[in-house]
Order: sequence, then C-alpha cells, then structure tokens
Amino acid sequence: MHSRQFGFLKLNAPEQTKRKALVVRAIKYLERMLVQAQSEKQRRKADSTKLNSEESKDDEEDNGISIDPKTYCKLGHFHLLLEDYTKAMSAYQKFYSLKGDYWKDASFLYGQGLVYFHFNAFQW
Repeated sequence: MHSRQFGFLKLNAPEQTKRKALVVRAIKYLERMLVQAQSEKQRRKADSTKLNSEESKDDEEDNGISIDPKTYCKLGHFHLLLEDYTKAMSAYQKFYSLKGDYWKDASFLYGQGLVYFHFNAFQW
C-alpha cells in the first residue's frame, strides 16, 4: 500500500476485512521486530557493562543491532491506514528523531501532515 491511499482506502468497511487483517498482521510483525531489536540492544549493553573491557565495547559496535528509520515511517503509515492517529504520530515522531533528512521523504511528510490535520495541530 502506498501513502496516496490514505483517505481513499477505508479499512473499516466490511468489504475490506481481508486487507485490514493484513495491515494488522504487518503492524504486529513490525512491532515484534522492534521489541526484539530493543531487547537485544539492552542485553548487549548489559553484557558489555558486566565485562567492562575495551574488547567487548569494540565487539558491540561491530555487531550492533540497527533498525532502519524507514521501519518507523512504515509503521506510522499502517497505523494511519487503520485510523489509529495516536500510534501513527508516535511512529512518525520516532522516524523524525532518527532521520536527519526527514524533510526529503514525501510520504513521511504527507502522513505526518494528515495526522497533524486530524489533531488540528497545524498553523496557517
């Protein structure tokens, strides 16, 4: 699905139940992946502080878990499709904080703009 479908794809309609189920599964998958990556980071950080040696710090940097910021943007898009604006805003804010050149991503700006519009959080 592409961000151009926001507002045009009504997943709460009865004929869209299969698509809605697919989006819900995608959200669960992405959230599970993010939780696992975060717990792995915390585990590695705890291990490195226990060992407290220079060698373990080098290993942590080499084998570090990194999540592509686009993952948060996609998660925001999926929540937006489900009209869960609070979770969409949270995901977009995480993308914004991780991506220095967020302003180059048109789909992010469009999705975030729709969320701001929903919350009436915009200035003219």
